[in-house]
Amino acid sequence: MRNSKFRYECDMARSARSWLKGQGLTVKEEFYTPWGICDFVGASLDERRVLERLKLGQRRPIGPPIRIEILGAVAEAETGRATTLEELAQKFEGLLTADEVRAEVERLVIGNFVRVNREGAFQKVNGWVPLHTRLVALELKLSRVEDALGQAVSHQAFAEESFVGLPTGLAERIADSPRAARFLAEGVGIVSVGKSRCRIVLRPETRRHPADPTLQMHCVERFWRTRVKGN
Repeated sequence: MRNSKFRYECDMARSARSWLKGQGLTVKEEFYTPWGICDFVGASLDERRVLERLKLGQRRPIGPPIRIEILGAVAEAETGRATTLEELAQKFEGLLTADEVRAEVERLVIGNFVRVNREGAFQKVNGWVPLHTRLVALELKLSRVEDALGQAVSHQAFAEESFVGLPTGLAERIADSPRAARFLAEGVGIVSVGKSRCRIVLRPETRRHPADPTLQMHCVERFWRTRVKGN
């Protein structure tokens, strides 16, 4: 059985990066999450929705998660409904003061994400959510399989596809062993990482843990910053 020899986990990075980029994904390394760092995250943005957002003048990233949550609580302009500041302040009572909610909404207005109607209430200007078509997390480990699996499960809070990357020999042994059932049950795949190439040796049919919409949008916004800079 083949076995790729890596001295350090960072030695696996080159193959992992190439594998993700080879799928047309924009790649970010050492991606910070609330529970720690994900080694690699790859994203693909929907170009039609990117153009729609740019047409709306929404070039800036939305901002921190709490601002994304507030944006999500504002009624869509297309529905004809609107949300008042009082309603937002009540919804986020205990997290933010009324003045803090007002300040966050004002930033959303400046960014063209929210508009003010004649009555002074707020409407969300949308048409591009979700912005991404794929969001992939890859956690690399030389040997600590259980640790990698636990981290990969956590990454499902934002990524639709979550993988553990292991050296080729170890990846193939796990994929062909009873331990594979644990990965499948958790909705986590296994990637065999070699010196020059990677390949999926175990792909779950479904994911088990749903993504958190606010956290997912916050992660995608990091790729939006890269997209706008390159525009």
